[in-house]
Amino acid sequence: MIFIPAGLAALAVLFFFLGRGQGRKAYQMQTTETSSAADLARLASDIAREIGGGSFAQTAELKGTIECDEPLAAEMSGAECVWYRSTVTREYEESFTERDADGKTRSGTRRGSETVSSNERRVPFRVRDATGACEVDPEGASMDGERVLSRFEPGDRGSSLSFGGFTVRLGGVGAGRRTIGYRLEEWAVPTGRAAYVLGEARDDGGRLRVGKPTAKGGRFLVSLKSEEELVRAAKSGSTVLTVLAGLSAAAAVTVLILVLTGVIRGG
Repeated sequence: MIFIPAGLAALAVLFFFLGRGQGRKAYQMQTTETSSAADLARLASDIAREIGGGSFAQTAELKGTIECDEPLAAEMSGAECVWYRSTVTREYEESFTERDADGKTRSGTRRGSETVSSNERRVPFRVRDATGACEVDPEGASMDGERVLSRFEPGDRGSSLSFGGFTVRLGGVGAGRRTIGYRLEEWAVPTGRAAYVLGEARDDGGRLRVGKPTAKGGRFLVSLKSEEELVRAAKSGSTVLTVLAGLSAAAAVTVLILVLTGVIRGG
């Protein structure tokens, strides 16, 4: 029975570090000053004159409108965007037979789901503010977009599913399973929208752009939410996770004491 308090203790540690991560996220956003495109360009130019090009690198926060010369067309919705993620999930019913603790068997049907297709793409873009525009290389960023499609296609579609110009090979469903239908979902960061970007500005390769931080643990985020919304969410998440860590730790100690005193015994 010692595995129960051990599992609770592991949960407490997990919740603690997740909560601390959310707290650090909120702190970094609050302590990073918003830079304009012109300010970043001027600072990078000044440093290049003093110590040479490719030497500029600093944490940067941008706020502005997304622009892109060659945007993507999201594969299912067709939304013009700089990032999208599409998923197709098969929903099914299956027959089952199981034995309970008393040795009795029961049969029935239950619902389940499985992802049969998932695709994600992103392209570089610019964030434009009142002073100009700054390039963003989104590779490695945490993309926080919006849902642009959520649709359920009922029935079994055989070996493939077509939706507009989009086709996905479905493969076979497991024995004893009946396909109910397919859930199509898509998230995107559309062009022309206000965005918040937190990353590292640098001028390597002769181009100033914001990208994934080179230092380990650096945060890179592209979001359609405002900084205020993101900070509130991170602080709330930190509080909830910290409380869960405390409750899990208390439960682990309580169960351990009960096990050691013989109140709880292995069956």
